[in-house]
Amino acid sequence: MRSGMTTALALAALLTACTDDLLSGPGNLGGDFDIGAGSGTQPAYSWSAGPAFTVVVVRTADPTVVVWRIADPDNSDIRSPVTHGVVPGGALETAVRERTLTRGVNYRVTITLADGRSGYREFTP
Repeated sequence: MRSGMTTALALAALLTACTDDLLSGPGNLGGDFDIGAGSGTQPAYSWSAGPAFTVVVVRTADPTVVVWRIADPDNSDIRSPVTHGVVPGGALETAVRERTLTRGVNYRVTITLADGRSGYREFTP
């Protein structure tokens, strides 16, 4: 009985640690390719899968509200890296609520390519 309780407590501690890492630490959470997110309140987003069609940033606590989005509807030619709040040549800023991010808040950046592939990463500046 005692070893079963010890195992259950160890499993609970492991799950809690993993959940804390997902919520507070940077990490690639999924998608078709990896995205890097620099530090600070205007991080650089980087990827190596090719030119992007859109770059979208949301707060993970309210993912339906876009805090910053850029798109290149003509030729999907947004190149890595992109600095948050800075619109690269040829792209359009289609949403802006936070040109500068808030320290301590968890965000998700999603990058979509013209072929439909996408990657996303959560991070906290």
